Amino acid sequence: MTGAMLWLLAVGVVAVVAALVLRRMGRLAGTTYDLEHLKAGVVGVNTRLAEVVDPLTDHLDEVRRGSRDPVEVGVEVEAALVALRDLSKQAHAIKAPAPLQDRVAQLAWEVDRAVRAADMAGHGLTQVGRVRHDAGTEAHTALKRGTLGLRHAREAVTRLMVSLAKLTPAEVRAMPRLRSVAIPTPPVDEDLLGADGPPAG
Repeated sequence: MTGAMLWLLAVGVVAVVAALVLRRMGRLAGTTYDLEHLKAGVVGVNTRLAEVVDPLTDHLDEVRRGSRDPVEVGVEVEAALVALRDLSKQAHAIKAPAPLQDRVAQLAWEVDRAVRAADMAGHGLTQVGRVRHDAGTEAHTALKRGTLGLRHAREAVTRLMVSLAKLTPAEVRAMPRLRSVAIPTPPVDEDLLGADGPPAG
């Protein structure tokens, strides 16, 4: 084999290796961008959810203690429902790397859970004024369950945000591509746990 042929072979090998390296770097860069975009989206949803849910659950607790007007808080619930439905659209629109599609589906499910919980709390508020201080009524059950559902959704989104923040692009690249997205959902009665009576204080 002549020197020229060896030189051409070496150039060809270098070109192939360079192409493979560039392809891998491109994929890693794409994964990095997608992961950071996902993390930013989840942080945004978590921040907005906190802004809506935290004060609302405090006020719902005050209604349960009888220290705040349920009609006044009912107006807050209506405004919160508008904000939460918009937030649901935002959560459903977030894109993620293929191995993390279940995390986005979980995020959207939790925000939708907050919508359902706020709606339930609103249902309780529309009736609680008529039967105030009767903790055994349907109105107070709906109010308790709605309040706890909001808290559980809020906490779940925060946990999801924290878990995503720890992921690196390399870890995501090593994950298997999901064949299907299955979202574990809590039991129907979970939001009633610990809701045996008005909050202390």
